[in-house]
Amino acid sequence: MATMRSSCLIIISLLVLGSLSAFAVTCTKPMDVNDHRVVQIALFAITEYNHNYNANLKLVKIVSCVTEARRGGDLHQLVLLASKGTTRETNKYQIR
Repeated sequence: MATMRSSCLIIISLLVLGSLSAFAVTCTKPMDVNDHRVVQIALFAITEYNHNYNANLKLVKIVSCVTEARRGGDLHQLVLLASKGTTRETNKYQIR
């Protein structure tokens, strides 16, 4: 009976520790908007948006980029200014 209790206690402890790791604080840091990787991510996002929505967005400026380190890989959050086709009007877009 004592071994069963200790086994249950170990299993419960592992479950609690496993679920606490899901709530671990992630580290976010700003990135240089001129960094080659950030520019490539922005261009990829614009290209995919144009392809998926049959649009003609043009990247004007990368306003900001924040990277969040995650277990499965880094998550980048960018704010972009883009124009629609040949117009000079720009709109702000946020991508993740």
